[in-house]
Amino acid sequence: MHPLATIPFAQVALRWNRELAGGAEMRTKQLRGALGNAFRDDDLFHQHDLNTGKSLYRYPQVQYRWRDGKGLVIGWGDAASRLLALPWLDLDLLLGADPVAADDAALTLTQARFAVGERLAYYRLETPVLLFNQDNFRRYQTLDDAQQRHERNRLLVSNMLTALRGLDVTFPERLYATFAHLQSQPCHYKGEKLLGLTGEIVTNAILPDGFSLGHAVSHGFGWMTPC
Repeated sequence: MHPLATIPFAQVALRWNRELAGGAEMRTKQLRGALGNAFRDDDLFHQHDLNTGKSLYRYPQVQYRWRDGKGLVIGWGDAASRLLALPWLDLDLLLGADPVAADDAALTLTQARFAVGERLAYYRLETPVLLFNQDNFRRYQTLDDAQQRHERNRLLVSNMLTALRGLDVTFPERLYATFAHLQSQPCHYKGEKLLGLTGEIVTNAILPDGFSLGHAVSHGFGWMTPC
């Protein structure tokens, strides 16, 4: 194994004062909106320029997820220590039409390690990865099976490299990544219906638990864990 970088990684798991029904995709979007509003003066939480309101096109250092009824807030790099200092138990939030407060906030801080592997590693997609937009998906649909497989792997490698660069991690060798098992499902992002891919990924990159890639990682998509 050839080490590349070690980056602070924080997770805040919020347990609510009431049970919340609803799917993870919907609740993640609501959590992101509620916390983006609560911390509107910090662009790390909502990815919009504070002066112009325009979107900031960068790898999000703060990401949102939903698991087993809990809201998860993820922080990378400089955002990690910032998450640990916030008053999570003092927040009154509105998730959709549901007013909630956290009655427990489990905070963890680790060092996320990235490396080049000597052998291939397997990762499971906990949430669908979004590799396609409307334009490249139209082209993808015209391809035969072999061409589609090549295009999926090409986009997977490209999006993985983009995510690594977003965390200031340089991969010095040729990055290999492919889907070992694959399922597809429709996903919704900013009013658009997109193709999400789930299953397992094989790569020569050693990636930390919780790494995300693809479009809309701040909305909980593309979340990976080691198999």
